[in-house]
Amino acid sequence: MSPASVAHAARRFRSAAAVGVAGVALFALRDSIPDPDAVWASVRKVNLGWLAVAVVAEGLSMRLFAGLLRRLLRSGGVRLTGPRSVAVTYARNAVSGSLPAGPVLSVAFTIRELGRLGASKPLSVATLVLSAVYSTTTFAVLGLVALLGGDATRIPALIALAAVAAAVIALVRLRRRPGVRRSGASRILAARDAIRPTGRDRLVLVVLALANWLLDVACLAAVCAAAGVGLGPHTVLLGYVAGKIAATVAVIPGGLGVTELGMAATFVGAGVTGSMAAAVVALYRLISYWAVLAVGWVAWLLLRDGVRDRLATAGRWLLGVVCRGHNGAGVRPAG
Repeated sequence: MSPASVAHAARRFRSAAAVGVAGVALFALRDSIPDPDAVWASVRKVNLGWLAVAVVAEGLSMRLFAGLLRRLLRSGGVRLTGPRSVAVTYARNAVSGSLPAGPVLSVAFTIRELGRLGASKPLSVATLVLSAVYSTTTFAVLGLVALLGGDATRIPALIALAAVAAAVIALVRLRRRPGVRRSGASRILAARDAIRPTGRDRLVLVVLALANWLLDVACLAAVCAAAGVGLGPHTVLLGYVAGKIAATVAVIPGGLGVTELGMAATFVGAGVTGSMAAAVVALYRLISYWAVLAVGWVAWLLLRDGVRDRLATAGRWLLGVVCRGHNGAGVRPAG
């Protein structure tokens, strides 16, 4: 089977999976489709204090992922400033979440930006590979906690876990055969060679990756509190995981539509009204997706040398105008 055929089959599978997820979610919501006026009424009643907590939690989540990249780069011998790492994190997220083939373009953008800061291409690739490994692994742990923690999801989760374990064993055996390509494994091994984290580094990386997810969950929990939706921690985590898993099979950038349906269906299944569930999901996505996207494109612009030069020139001109005005105001006629 050629690589093109594999890619085509993968795209068809993702499309079918996205339609399947959306279909299941719509079936779950069939009797709870909210009225737009009721959703707007729920949004207008939110507690602004809790909404501010949600914004802060999301900002800290993004900052911790930037810290994950910084730590990996430092293990490879390259130091990245905090503001620069945050800007790169927001910008790559904007590219990945809003453009067709965004993840691929995001990788190319990040490698270019890190290269401009002194990181070699192998180190940049290793940073992206290992950040994905740490992030995916910690999310898998959260997913297992969410799925195994509920009576209704425990048995299906165990069955799915057994199926995944069997698939991994089969894949390992297949890759041991001579002549079989080991592209994924070779990338991880190359990343391990480019970056040699210490035991303490590994612990910090795990903590950063896990805290990145937990603060994103905290953002969703704060939005629930702002809307007056009383959900337990497990239900909030389950809704979060459902939305993120749905986003992985979505064809549209950012998982638009599928993510919202996955979360809303989970909350409605937990007893939340359709209008309240829609309000929670809309506010959470406004903070965690749309606001982050807007900040990301601003960061992308500020990372352009030409834009920074123009802003610096404008800043110097404005400072000169202010200083001249101040000096002129300080002159008093004699006599």
